[in-house]
Amino acid sequence: MSVEIVTFGCRLNSFESEVILREAESAGLTDTIVINSCAVTNEAVAQARQSIRRLKRERPQARIVVTGCAAQIQPQMNAVGDRAQQSLSTEALRNPEDSEQEHEQYSDDQ
Repeated sequence: MSVEIVTFGCRLNSFESEVILREAESAGLTDTIVINSCAVTNEAVAQARQSIRRLKRERPQARIVVTGCAAQIQPQMNAVGDRAQQSLSTEALRNPEDSEQEHEQYSDDQ
């Protein structure tokens, strides 16, 4: 598997998911699932959480990266189960050199 995108939310998320997929593939990422979350409704947040849990169970070897507004507003949504996953803002995905700083900041907050 190379890169798979799971998108929740609005048209903006759909567009951003296309960009994320293109950038991730050009960067050579493999065995990665990106969940582009949405916080507009509680149902969208619940669906993203459920998807994260299911993917961790079904594909334990895959790297799961969660982005989108729900991941920014509720970064704890990624620590489901015994393995914390990486959470990145859409801006960090657009600017990979910033993602390490953001990941360190998220880790320090835990």
